[in-house]
Amino acid sequence: MIVILAIYAGILSVAMAIYNYRINKNALFISNIILIFASYSVTHYLCLYSTNPFLIAIFLGHFTPYWYLIGPSVYLYTRNTLNDETRIKKSDIWHLIPMLVHFINMVPYYIKPFELKYQYAESLIQNIDNIKFYGGGFIYSTTFAHIERGLLGIGYTLVSGFSLIRYYKSKIVGKQNNLVFIWLIVMHVIILVTMSSYFSQTLLLLSHKLTIPKIESTLSHVIAWVSFFILPTSLLLFFPQILYGMPIANYIKPKKSSKNQSKISSDPLVDTTNMILNYIQEKKPFLNPDFDVIDISNELEIPKHHIIYCFSEIIKIKFTAYRSLLRVEYAKKLLESGKANSYSMDGIGQQAGFPSRSTFYATFKAETGMTPNQYLENLGNN
Repeated sequence: MIVILAIYAGILSVAMAIYNYRINKNALFISNIILIFASYSVTHYLCLYSTNPFLIAIFLGHFTPYWYLIGPSVYLYTRNTLNDETRIKKSDIWHLIPMLVHFINMVPYYIKPFELKYQYAESLIQNIDNIKFYGGGFIYSTTFAHIERGLLGIGYTLVSGFSLIRYYKSKIVGKQNNLVFIWLIVMHVIILVTMSSYFSQTLLLLSHKLTIPKIESTLSHVIAWVSFFILPTSLLLFFPQILYGMPIANYIKPKKSSKNQSKISSDPLVDTTNMILNYIQEKKPFLNPDFDVIDISNELEIPKHHIIYCFSEIIKIKFTAYRSLLRVEYAKKLLESGKANSYSMDGIGQQAGFPSRSTFYATFKAETGMTPNQYLENLGNN
């Protein structure tokens, strides 16, 4: 069950990154967080339960530098989400130093013959307590690496959490801000609990003779797995909008003593929505078969995830559905104005921005209940 959940989370994280990258690049950070937990969980499971020394030899030790990215990923995801940006600063390279140092530290282990790693995996199957003695770098010990990685992950999460609380105290909380804030709180709590549980297991590993029953009986072992399962599940079930990027409204809270201040719109992106709608109505970019969200973003210099939010949360219609509706309405006007005398029905569809005949007919019927030909015939009867 454990390995199935880990594989499920790993596949989910990759799918999230691929599907949402173009709209919200910050999805890479949250995907990376889940993928780190998934890879750690698979390694953990193999060390405890697998009888296949080949798989253990592949996973054990080789991914440890990557696990150092859990803390920076939490911090950068939170910072960029609160600042409503996706860029990476040059100074962010400093967050990679622990990972790079550990990678250098592990080079002696990496270059060891696979046969030696295989033999060690076999000894691990015989006695899980041998896990204390694997690897070993020339800068610091494996024991130090275990402690360092756990403390860094917990430390990054706490610092990121404090910045989240400071932000909440200084900014107005609108509809989307509330949702973002709640999600970030849930994410930080889950990650902090998971990291603390894993760290507790690390201390157990270093201070006691290990047996599988002893590890399974610890509360931290159970908490870690439950928390890890909750993170991707809660994201999909309760915060799916987060994957596309929720815009943050950066308005300062009014002072409590100001009782007669005018109320701020319940959604500060109403003006942005009107700007988008005006642009579409005036310029009619939907007549271009290749028209997409990126065109609005480039023309109006509005982030893509803002545009997606405006359509889904304010206009209450998906961008693709709205685009289809506009094209059908334009095609109807062409038919009503007698353009069918000058253009074929396929030509009407092209003039309205439909990329193909099949798309034109299918979309037109879905919107009107009639094919274009039936609609034209109905016009003649009236």
